[in-house]
Formats: sequence, structure tokens, C-alpha cells
Amino acid sequence: MANVDKLIEHIGDFGPFQKKIVTLGALPLILFAFVLIGVVFIGHTPDHWCWSPESESLKEECGWTDVEVLEVTVPHSEQSGSFSRCERFGLDWSKSQNKCKEIDWLLASNATELVPCDSRWLFDKSHSTIVSEFSLVCEKSWLADLNQVFLALGFFIGAFITGYMADRFGRKPCLIASMVGLGVSGIGVMLSPWYPLLLTFRFLQGAS
Repeated sequence: MANVDKLIEHIGDFGPFQKKIVTLGALPLILFAFVLIGVVFIGHTPDHWCWSPESESLKEECGWTDVEVLEVTVPHSEQSGSFSRCERFGLDWSKSQNKCKEIDWLLASNATELVPCDSRWLFDKSHSTIVSEFSLVCEKSWLADLNQVFLALGFFIGAFITGYMADRFGRKPCLIASMVGLGVSGIGVMLSPWYPLLLTFRFLQGAS
């Protein structure tokens, strides 16, 4: 160890070259951090409620606000007291003659038949995520968890592939190819119009 210490003193300790290597080597780690924890932001589940087929007509014919329409189309959750996220009132408003005057009765009675959301949802518009874009809520909420599953699967497969590539072609080409793959797959995740395609790019992102 004494000889090693003297050698380090002779060639220099932590100089400009070492600082450059550490800085360049830290860049992929910074990108990796965004890939790993990005699901906290892109996979967040915003507030959502059942969309009722008669929602727009109720607003137009009765002059109700969005909150008033929610009051007569979506029940309140017993646990939180807020609007239910996966159920709505099973009323056929098209058969109601005085639907604009029935709001007081509906607000006073919560005994109306409830049905699950069968068409689509209304989401909080303050921000958009993959959950709101692909409606991954209620019975489809498990699909949102596949985002991280496919990323982890990409990590697993990529560890074998990149290890072989590094031994076969060298570490520098392997690192460059990984960075290019990371950039391309990231753009693919951002622009994917279908959820299965997004999962495919998420897998490639993990592999890169």
C-alpha cells in the first residue's frame, strides 16, 4: 500500500481528468433517476368521476354548473364523503319530464340505484397523466402498475444484453447505444397514442 500511495502522489490525485470522467459518468445516472421515479408524476391518478351520457344536455337545458351536474349524476362516497370514483346514479334522464326540477329530490335522497361507470370518466384537468389519458381507473387500475413492471423487466433483460455488448464491442459503444436508446424510447413513451405501445417503449427504456 505504501508504494501505491507514493505512485498516486507522483501521478497526481483528483485532477481535471478525474473530474471530467466523474462528471460525464454521472450524466447517465441523472437520466436513470428520472426514468426510475418518473412514474410518480406520469402515473399519478388524478381526481375522477363517472361521466354520464346526459351530462352535457343537463348543463345546456337546465343551466347547471359542473358541480350541480355531478351532484345529480354521481353519488357521494361513504368513506371519504367526496364524489364516488367508480359509480354513478342509474337514471335515464331522457325519460324524465321535469328533470331540471328534480335536483332537490335527488340531493335529499341517496337511495337511487347505482351502476358502475360503463363509458368514460371525467378527470381533474389541472394536469394530465397516463392514467387520465388512457382511463386506467377502477377495474382498469391494475394496468397502471404494469408501467413499472415493464420497466423492471427491461432492467432485467437489458442487464444481460448490455453486459454481452460491452464485452463484445467495448464499453464506450455500448454506453453510446444505451444513451441513444434511452432518448428514443423516452420520446416514444411521451408520444405513444396506445397504452400497449407505451409499455413497449417503457420496456425498451428499462433495457437501455
